[in-house]
Amino acid sequence: MSQKPWHLNRRTFLHGTGVALALPMLECMAKPAGTRPKSTPPRLCCVFFANGVSLPPVDHADHKKWNWFPLGEGADYRLTQTLKPLEPFRQDMTILGGLSHPLGRLLVGHATADIWLTGGDVRGSEYRNSISFDQRVAREQGKHTRFPSLVLSSNGGVGYKTRTTTVSFNRSGEAIPAESNPRQIFERLFSGGGTASLRARKRQLQQDRRIVDLVLEDSRNLKRRLGHHDQQKLEEYLEAVHEIERRLERTEAWLAAPRPTVDPGQLNLTVSQNSPRDYIRTMYDLMLLAFQTDTTRVATYQISQEDGKGVSDRFPTIALKLKGHHGLSHDHENNPGAFERWAQYDRFLAEQHAYFLRRLQSVREAEGSMLDNTMVLFGSATSTTHDARNYPLVLAGGRALGLKHGKYLKYTEQIPLANMYVSMLQKLGVETERFADSTGTLNGLT
Repeated sequence: MSQKPWHLNRRTFLHGTGVALALPMLECMAKPAGTRPKSTPPRLCCVFFANGVSLPPVDHADHKKWNWFPLGEGADYRLTQTLKPLEPFRQDMTILGGLSHPLGRLLVGHATADIWLTGGDVRGSEYRNSISFDQRVAREQGKHTRFPSLVLSSNGGVGYKTRTTTVSFNRSGEAIPAESNPRQIFERLFSGGGTASLRARKRQLQQDRRIVDLVLEDSRNLKRRLGHHDQQKLEEYLEAVHEIERRLERTEAWLAAPRPTVDPGQLNLTVSQNSPRDYIRTMYDLMLLAFQTDTTRVATYQISQEDGKGVSDRFPTIALKLKGHHGLSHDHENNPGAFERWAQYDRFLAEQHAYFLRRLQSVREAEGSMLDNTMVLFGSATSTTHDARNYPLVLAGGRALGLKHGKYLKYTEQIPLANMYVSMLQKLGVETERFADSTGTLNGLT
């Protein structure tokens, strides 16, 4: 039987796809050195933790001491023991309550890490997310740096639908793999191409680009023979190939530019997740160094994965001899003292975050400190275990970028979290009036 023009040899096509997908994941793309602005650059860091926080009811004995959210509101709020480690940064941070993603409220709480930075709709059987807030910033600020962004997590990789191990998603809504090994992260940022000669790396890049060109040319010919639905699916695939093409171009542009000299001795690169305190701090240190050297201006770090998945669930057990993180988040239901035990781990996370803010504050820049020029978002996408409302959020830094701090601000559910992202985008050099399901900007931040 003769084969119709539109009837494809699937094995042949997947072979072509396999060649493209076999290319290295190269995130080191940027315009050539020398294009960066003369002034101190704006930066963004987003740090996520899973499973929500301890919120004893108002009439509970532990409420005034261990409730994650402060007592009172406005400039006169009072921190409980949970966020007390952040007290020194009171004038450099804003605590936000009441915000969430409207579409996230329709999900089971543990599914919301996927959309913390996207505000996307992931309810369908076919997983489709949208670009994350950090990557929207990276599209603008990444033009000036070797790496458009740094994507980290304690568990690494991408995880799976509703239990991602990354909070960063590209313009096609695809999860960006997170890195979790401190030494490998350091070497990718600061060690370059290893022992390979510049000429050899150029040859490899040219070969990779030829493969991409061949795949794109074959795909263009193929598209003319497909039906409408298949053309749409092919377009999604081609966007991934174009993303590889852009990464190769960025890598080639920066290939000859020298990398900053950084002494690895100042970091604990041998640390593992079996030492949560030191591990988390090393990840913070790596982000600070990436900012300090202007290797990137955008970074995300997912401390823990939802629903007790991955090695990060054991952090409370190792660090504080408590239950696993997911177990703590459920333990309060009929167990005396459980709110305090859960809050002790919340406080542990706040202590590590305070370490990062202190490091940022200690680095002096022309317009003040690195903290003044860096927006740092810290929080979760659930309040208590399965409640995807009232996200616990702390926004710090960015005073030189126009943020005003020193308050605990409460919002109603009529205000989507995406409004805050719009306000931040505008201060981070992105000209936009919208992001996800935003309805405007967020009052109270500027």
